[in-house]
Amino acid sequence: MNAQGLGGVTLIVALAIILIIGSSFSLSISSSENKDQSVYTRTVGLVDGSSNATASDGIHNQHSISISPLYSSPKFISNTASKNTEGKNTFDNILASNKVVMINFDDGYKSQLIYAKPILDRYGFKASFFLICGRVGTHPYWMNWQDIAELKKDGMDIESHTMTHANLNRLSIKALNYEIAGSKRCFAKHDYNTTIFGYPFNLGSDKPAIVNLVAKYYNMGRSGTDRLMLLNCKGYVKDTQTDCRTYSVNGKLTHANRYDVRSASFYHISNKHNFTPQEMFRVFLQIDNSQNRYNSNGKINAIPILVYHNITNSIRDYTMPTHASSTTLDLFTQEMKYLHENGFKILLLNQLTYDPINNVFYVKSAT
Repeated sequence: MNAQGLGGVTLIVALAIILIIGSSFSLSISSSENKDQSVYTRTVGLVDGSSNATASDGIHNQHSISISPLYSSPKFISNTASKNTEGKNTFDNILASNKVVMINFDDGYKSQLIYAKPILDRYGFKASFFLICGRVGTHPYWMNWQDIAELKKDGMDIESHTMTHANLNRLSIKALNYEIAGSKRCFAKHDYNTTIFGYPFNLGSDKPAIVNLVAKYYNMGRSGTDRLMLLNCKGYVKDTQTDCRTYSVNGKLTHANRYDVRSASFYHISNKHNFTPQEMFRVFLQIDNSQNRYNSNGKINAIPILVYHNITNSIRDYTMPTHASSTTLDLFTQEMKYLHENGFKILLLNQLTYDPINNVFYVKSAT
């Protein structure tokens, strides 16, 4: 075969190889896209309606849903002040979109200061920190009093999360006094007036003896887990209460009240589900946007309260069962960016105030 013929054969073979590789690459992309789509439509829970959760493993009472693609840089919603001034839950500088969120951190991990606070500062967000007074400064991975002073100086809300993070349901009255009243006194010694109590493991808020003790020392208590705090306490699944009073007329302890403010605690392992960061972001979107049907015309009737724990750079910490409450820094950054770019107003939990006359909550201006 002459050189010209050989060159023609070589060209044909090369074209065939390119076509084969291209076909394989296309199949690979298609397979990858289908795999991603299967993640988008996986069951991750928390659909319409709130739960009557009592367990301690994070986001509870999950239901099947279809989840949307990952968030990516939507248009920014301008910070337009509401002109509606009717009602206690209407206040100046609320976004016209009526979207509000409260960000909480539990336990006092040093990682919250190292990793999370710079992200909060980037967007001008403030948060409520529930700290275990007996653990402050006892190990490098817990915050010390200087760290807490830095948080307070920067406008963060410092609240009580017991002395040792014990399971309150298993304690004697004497031990309960130590955990609940002792924590109040412990913070007072360091010049912090903690007015809100956070139940460890989200347990204890359904026990009258515990609730009564919390009520003796604090203005409010925060528990979980519901994706929304309804400010009139009406509308929780399988619950018929008509306001936020602590006890119903028949003397029964209510599901949501001033000593049982409902929140969504972010554990990525819950009810035998092992959420990836991508799936956890879907849950985050669902919780944040579930308020839409309750809030309008500057009137705030429902607020998602998002509770974080350890913040980590390591995906290993995120997936290990012993680190089930960890959130990766990348995921936390993505979530805060979403709130900022979608015009959410970030409030402190101490801006939530109880009206004992009408037995409802309302939002006050920042303290």
